[in-house]
Amino acid sequence: MTVLTMLLGMAMIVNMIEPVFVIGVPGVKLGLANVLGLIAFYLLGVKELFIVNVMRVLIVSLLRGTLVGTGFWLAFIGTLSSCLSIVFFHKVTKMSEIGISTASATFHNLGQIGVIIFITNMPLMITWLPVMLLTGVPTGILTGYLVKTINKRFITD
Repeated sequence: MTVLTMLLGMAMIVNMIEPVFVIGVPGVKLGLANVLGLIAFYLLGVKELFIVNVMRVLIVSLLRGTLVGTGFWLAFIGTLSSCLSIVFFHKVTKMSEIGISTASATFHNLGQIGVIIFITNMPLMITWLPVMLLTGVPTGILTGYLVKTINKRFITD
């Protein structure tokens, strides 16, 4: 329980400070908070992945005063999509942390596109997907590399 709480706390802190690191495309973040969710997954399990990532979105949205706003729904559905993809690809493939993280980033983007199309009732928002994928794939690779490095260093089977 202590490790889970520490991972959640760190994920919340990273999520709060991450917008400072702008990478040139409006609304695009590195996804560094997902590193903590992936660590929870590899170290503790599926339930803990969902606890860290979903609670992070809920608590940070509450702290920012954006709970149930558009930004919340984008983050929440994106995070759920991401978590489900992590579990799925871990179970059915032999993907490394980098592959799973990249899939996670991709599904996060797909979830967000689905939400924005639903909220705005503008199917043409799908045209934003290539931009999201062009940024999401490299950031997924980066976060996957961080997870792989941390796993090698601190998590032993």
